[in-house]
Amino acid sequence: MAVGLPSAARDAYRSLPVLALAYEQVVAPLVAQSLSDPLERARVDGSLRVMSVKFGLAMLSYARLTGHRLQPDVAVLAGAVTRLYDDLIDGDGAGAGDRAGAGDGNGTRDPAADDRLGDLMGNRAFVPGTPAELLLGRLVHGIERTLAHPPHESVFMALVSLHEYQVLSRRQREPDVPLDVLEKITRGKGAAAHLILCGLVKPRLEPAERELVMDLGEILQSLDDYMDVEFDRGNGVTTLVSCGALTLPGIARRLRAARPRLAAVHGGRGARPYCGMLYFLLLQAWVSRRLPVLGRLARRPARRSAVLAFLSRGEDALPPAAPGPSSPGPPS
Repeated sequence: MAVGLPSAARDAYRSLPVLALAYEQVVAPLVAQSLSDPLERARVDGSLRVMSVKFGLAMLSYARLTGHRLQPDVAVLAGAVTRLYDDLIDGDGAGAGDRAGAGDGNGTRDPAADDRLGDLMGNRAFVPGTPAELLLGRLVHGIERTLAHPPHESVFMALVSLHEYQVLSRRQREPDVPLDVLEKITRGKGAAAHLILCGLVKPRLEPAERELVMDLGEILQSLDDYMDVEFDRGNGVTTLVSCGALTLPGIARRLRAARPRLAAVHGGRGARPYCGMLYFLLLQAWVSRRLPVLGRLARRPARRSAVLAFLSRGEDALPPAAPGPSSPGPPS
């Protein structure tokens, strides 16, 4: 997979400044309009900036792989939505209160928040309950306005599925969450999220490509869990990585097994840079665990450098929920 690394690096070098500019023009103004508290605004802006670059680069790589054009503004909006929505689900309002979080200001979750976010993900009338939800709605509607083609029905279906798995993921805070539930959450969240992002690039996916996209999404979710394992442990979140059921060599084997499938669907030459990008993410995961000081050093300058934003983990847009018992998700 490392054979494609030079071409992936070349593509990244060209794309990162474009994505950084798109963020400043499209996402940053929405953050400023939606959040009045300067501390919350700075935190959210820094977090969304990092994720917009990361997810944007992955989406541009997929566009090159499939021969489709992707607007940079759509890419950065999608990255910002992914980060903010995930944090709204994971947070309980303890740190954000009525200013930005999903809680009531006393560290408790607003029971109506899931329904509101479900309306947004289900393409129904959405009435935001907090400034952060207002921002999320503006980001989502920004994608709909900017996208050159109408979203395919499969994207809306994947959004509904993603919301169900995100709510279910609160079970990861249970002390004895079953292994099969962790596997279901990892597969469901990763597959649905990646299907949405790729669906914004290519409206119609053939069955073999759709299955490959979902499998890669699960692998990338596992890779993200590997990079965040210490953070998750500190916040009382159990993943397949934190409980020892999945290791980095296991994730690497799955990525390596996906390479011939990518070549079969997209051609060996076209798949090479995309595989190089996946290999870099694998390498980045190893470095982030073995040399975490590099990520910490890059975090502050990441606000000014697209390259450092891509290399750093970035903070959560909203404070995570405090460790403790969680409410059960929907039945499996």
